[in-house]
Amino acid sequence: MPFATMPHSNMTLYYDYFSSGIPESASFPTLLLLHGFAGTPESDFEAQIPLLRPRYNVLAPHLYGYGRSSQRSNYVPSYYREDAANMVELLDALHIARVNVLGFSDGATVGLLMAALYPQRVESLAVLGAQPTINQRDVSAIRHWLLEKPLSEEWQAQLAQLHGEPYWRSLPAMYVKGQEELVAAGGIIITDQELAAITCPALIMHGVRDRIVSVEYAHTLHTRIAGSRLLLFDAGHPAHIRCAKEYNAAIMEFFT
Repeated sequence: MPFATMPHSNMTLYYDYFSSGIPESASFPTLLLLHGFAGTPESDFEAQIPLLRPRYNVLAPHLYGYGRSSQRSNYVPSYYREDAANMVELLDALHIARVNVLGFSDGATVGLLMAALYPQRVESLAVLGAQPTINQRDVSAIRHWLLEKPLSEEWQAQLAQLHGEPYWRSLPAMYVKGQEELVAAGGIIITDQELAAITCPALIMHGVRDRIVSVEYAHTLHTRIAGSRLLLFDAGHPAHIRCAKEYNAAIMEFFT
């Protein structure tokens, strides 16, 4: 199994590297998949990976704390930035200079930080469900989603399969606490100045009925990132699942 040790954080990331298998694939561009909270690339991008592999070499890491990567004991307020730094370290370890980035939810926010802080590493960026800031309203929605409303038996089974027993059971409360601490620290995930520094082609996507991350954030990102494109879906947070046909067509057109 492919693992990479992050020298600055002393933890291990698992990753998959999918290529089409044809000789020309060595010269294909690389697409980096960044999953959301409690997911993996295989779970969050199940419908997209088969579409992307014929055109891209697909790098699909498990972010710190998820899947086969090292387990975490907390979420510090800077964890989004640490995830972005981890991704750059992974690219260095694999000798990959630049990538196209496709991110969902937390992974979308990490993708924004990569494009802002490491612009030489990001060719283009397509994100769904990202947010540059977080407030108490957002945390209340997350708390209701993860702690106050019972998790479905289907999702519990998936979490156990992806992250293992009993570790997965600690993730919801740990995540909510981390978001509360982030709000207490000011709630700024990425500054307006950093957003303005994003110069690569950017596609900002969001579900207009998202109850976890307000669609207002998509409009903010679109305004702050010069030249970005905005695409809204008639869906909630996992719009790439609810509106898979429209989403797939949009990302394929954008990256092409």
